[in-house]
Amino acid sequence: MSEKKKSKTKYLVVAGLVVIIVALILIIPRYNKYQNERRAEEIYKALDKLHAYVDNYVKNNDSASGFDLDQALVELALKDQVLKNWEFAIAWKPAVIYTAQMMDKLRDIELNEYVYVAPYKIIMAVATSTNPVGEGRKLWFDGDKNTYHGFGADESIEPDWQRIFPKP
Repeated sequence: MSEKKKSKTKYLVVAGLVVIIVALILIIPRYNKYQNERRAEEIYKALDKLHAYVDNYVKNNDSASGFDLDQALVELALKDQVLKNWEFAIAWKPAVIYTAQMMDKLRDIELNEYVYVAPYKIIMAVATSTNPVGEGRKLWFDGDKNTYHGFGADESIEPDWQRIFPKP
């Protein structure tokens, strides 16, 4: 009798382990996808705040002169986790290019509307070594195309560096 109980117990333990393993195989990828979506949303919101802050700064000061990225990040009061896991950078356009692009847009406009030309080529967030999404992952806002790219936005891995930093 005890032999049957041992056999039945072994069977139930093995069946239970199989059920747990199958459940983990199904749940873990979904959980990881959820975590990545949450992290992407968090950095997207932070970069969007920085993008709006930069635009307001330039609009209020009529130039990017004197802009301090570290001060901007403090004023934005981003979460400590975001500041720990992401580094931010801005690639500004030279004044000559910015002015030329503005004049080109003004020549093309027929209505009396607000004309926007970004004073920067790109605003970027790059994952640090402490970031669970993987060091070096990038999310960026392209000032010329007025679009987000990279982590959580699309399948782009790197921006067009030659357009951003053309050969001297």
